[in-house]
Amino acid sequence: MGRARGLDPCDTLRPIPPCSQPTSVMSTLKRALAILDLFSLEAPVLTADEIISRLSYSAPTGYRYIRDLTDLGYLLRVTGEGYKLGPRIIELDHLIIDGDPVLGVARPIMREVVDQVGGDVLLSVIHGLRILNIHHERGPDELGIPHGRGRAHPLFRGATAKTIVAFLPRKDQRRLYESHSDEIRGLGLGATLAEFTANLDRIRVQGFYLGVGEISPERAGIAVPVFQEDRRVFGALTVTFLAARLNTIAQDKTTALLQSAARRIESLALATRMKEQAPAP
Repeated sequence: MGRARGLDPCDTLRPIPPCSQPTSVMSTLKRALAILDLFSLEAPVLTADEIISRLSYSAPTGYRYIRDLTDLGYLLRVTGEGYKLGPRIIELDHLIIDGDPVLGVARPIMREVVDQVGGDVLLSVIHGLRILNIHHERGPDELGIPHGRGRAHPLFRGATAKTIVAFLPRKDQRRLYESHSDEIRGLGLGATLAEFTANLDRIRVQGFYLGVGEISPERAGIAVPVFQEDRRVFGALTVTFLAARLNTIAQDKTTALLQSAARRIESLALATRMKEQAPAP
């Protein structure tokens, strides 16, 4: 049965120029969701006035967005303090964990790596200008890694970040350099775009990156890329361990084990997606 006519101002049988409403709706949606990006470990609770001020919204617009997000469960009002992220986000994260084919196949494989190598194993992805951990398998040593699920990495320090950035398309590397040239120069990763990309190319040719003391002086890590089916980089698989164990770690064997684990994750995730997308018999 077709949809009832006249309910959608963009819905018409006649060929007319595209309606502007979707753009307006998307702009409103982005402005409302920008509120969620304000929260961090440093600012877990914000007042309505702080939210409105930081985003330069008018008071009526800001209060409307806050009310809508609270009604939907994305924000939770804290009596006498302000607002914090709400329970709907926890629910969505649970759905991601249970429904993500990559996580479904990655967790047992990451556990195998922990059992064979020791240390902690992380699966991380890049989203926009953020590198986030999506799963963390803990090893026998107490590493004190504050990088559980949802934690962000520095963009240019450590094995995870450098491996992911090295395998990004050149246009994305250029965009990163243009946005963070001072930080990149300060870290000694390149005084020019050409030097920066040359350093990344060396990691790319090597196929992995070993970082020692780049994020924490007592820890080291080895990371390898994980790819999507179109060969775009999805993220990185990283084993991190106490730097004092560096001389006792068989680095070549560990790297080969990580690379094998990454290929298994890619293959099984693709097989799972294809099975889910196959038409019912």
